[in-house]
Amino acid sequence: LSIREFGLLLALSSQPERVFTKAELMRKIWGCEHLRSSRTLETHASRLRNRLRRAGADGFVLNCHGVGYKLWEGVELAPAEAA
Repeated sequence: LSIREFGLLLALSSQPERVFTKAELMRKIWGCEHLRSSRTLETHASRLRNRLRRAGADGFVLNCHGVGYKLWEGVELAPAEAA
């Protein structure tokens, strides 16, 4: 994963049950709410989903239309000690 893709996955997994708004994710990952390209977050989310799909984790990152992103409800995360 790229640094930004990993940052997105890390942010989503910090609270897997909630939907993160695009503005929240932009602040957490890029340190600002908006970048020149408004498609930056979407592009990185798409790349992350593609990489996860190729690794056998299809559908892991969900786009919540008009809001942001979250992890799929069925994902069970290992405790941090085990990871």
